[in-house]
Amino acid sequence: MRYLSTLLSSALLLSSAAFANIAEAGGTSNLTITEIVSQSAGNTEFDGNKFDYDILLKAVLTAGLADALDDPDSNLTLFAPNDRGFILLARDLGYTGYDEEEAWLAIVDFLDGPDDDVDPIPFLQSILLYHVVPKRISVFGFIRAVLRGSDITTLNGETVDPFFFGLVDKAPNLRNPRLSFPINVFARNGIIHTINRVLIPVDL
Repeated sequence: MRYLSTLLSSALLLSSAAFANIAEAGGTSNLTITEIVSQSAGNTEFDGNKFDYDILLKAVLTAGLADALDDPDSNLTLFAPNDRGFILLARDLGYTGYDEEEAWLAIVDFLDGPDDDVDPIPFLQSILLYHVVPKRISVFGFIRAVLRGSDITTLNGETVDPFFFGLVDKAPNLRNPRLSFPINVFARNGIIHTINRVLIPVDL
């Protein structure tokens, strides 16, 4: 019971902060997931703010998934890595800096393969779809999954395992993502939870 109480109290605090964030932005519940991500990124390339979605937007557009996340009739959950999460992935792959654009290019270079002879788009699509769940999962639904020990099946067919306020992916040699601010952001076609690292669907 103490464990459940701690989880619920944490969830309430996180959710309150998330709703405050939405209110300051003038409300986003009528926007689609793609529109919220685009709005957060300011519709620009890279701005140096490590806690918005510039790199995620670039990745979604490059992978051709913007329309899927823009479908108003969908019911989705997006675990959305912020820019810092993508930078940390790039550093895990050998990049040594902290620049958003350079981190994005380092990730693309890795996906290209060592001889630049691999089409990066299918792998990029697989990674991004690993962040999307074909149903709405609120923060309280996430907690229920934790308590039940249930995994979450994503749109690329692989599962992630919720653990406390984190997600265990398929790359055991990399640190797992955890929920970050904002969470429980309601979109017209789903819910967005920010995470602080990128989920990886394979053992790198």
